[in-house]
Amino acid sequence: MRSLDELVGVFGALAHAAELGASRARRATDPILRARWLAIAAARAEHRERVAARIAALRGARPMRPGETNEPGGELARLLRADLATSHALAARCRRVARLATAVGDPESGALLERLGAEALGHAAELARALALHYAREARAAAQ
Repeated sequence: MRSLDELVGVFGALAHAAELGASRARRATDPILRARWLAIAAARAEHRERVAARIAALRGARPMRPGETNEPGGELARLLRADLATSHALAARCRRVARLATAVGDPESGALLERLGAEALGHAAELARALALHYAREARAAAQ
């Protein structure tokens, strides 16, 4: 079933995004940014588990979790932009798979993925605010 394959793909993307966010939170020096990344990583982990439960309901087996990722350190703005892009890509994928699931007669998966897509856009908005705040701090520091 194609929608099941797509759900497994969304599961993998959520698992990767959750681990990236947690990794970045551990390295963040700004406590506010650390808290945001941790909250987003926790939400993505919850979403991953909800998608895994849906996959299990459809086929009777939970998917395997991908291994830990090792990402080299880098500039804060670059990390924020990358996470922002990940959130937008995840939202787009969830919404696309939601439409597919609904079209093939699986409205429960469709509704779940629509909610997850909307939450991913909310995370993107939080990350965009954090990026704007980071640029404002940099500008203030450069002006002094």
